[in-house]
Amino acid sequence: RNILSLIQGLVSQSRAGAKDVATYTNVLDGRVQALARAHDQLTRQEWSPSSLRQLIEVELNAFLTDAKDRVSIAGDAPMLNPDAFSTLALVIHEMATNAAKYGALTDRSGKISIDLRIQDDGALRIEWREIGGPPVQAPSREGFGTTIIEKTIPYELKGSVKTRYLMTGFEADIMIPSTVISDQQESV
Repeated sequence: RNILSLIQGLVSQSRAGAKDVATYTNVLDGRVQALARAHDQLTRQEWSPSSLRQLIEVELNAFLTDAKDRVSIAGDAPMLNPDAFSTLALVIHEMATNAAKYGALTDRSGKISIDLRIQDDGALRIEWREIGGPPVQAPSREGFGTTIIEKTIPYELKGSVKTRYLMTGFEADIMIPSTVISDQQESV
């Protein structure tokens, strides 16, 4: 999708849930920064497949100044094709933001476990699990962040997302089709 259309959508949709100008500015800034970080990573890779692990680490590091041991990433080391990278950057950013605002990263005891597994058919399964944080409740309304997490992957990448708001923590199961996963893997 055209990057200007994506930014236009971010600007208009971020405004929809904002209570005031400061909230709108902060939300929009975070989303644009996530896209900028993804773009920087793609540029460094000369628009070739890029590391999903690195994308996740960069997004979560914005919230983990001195507690990097609170996030574990296990499994495979997939490389994403450039056409999927910005989409996943926004989804990961929203999940990291939600973890910092409402979930496992709101206190010192919560942790996030992420498992990346390439399936036999070449598709990628991402399991995001938050544990040890405060009790989680499903949002009372579907805001733009929830829309990004639950609808962008099916619409943009033809994948699937299942989310669960459990008392023990937020969980998401994401399937990304093989068409957006590079045949190569990053060495870990």
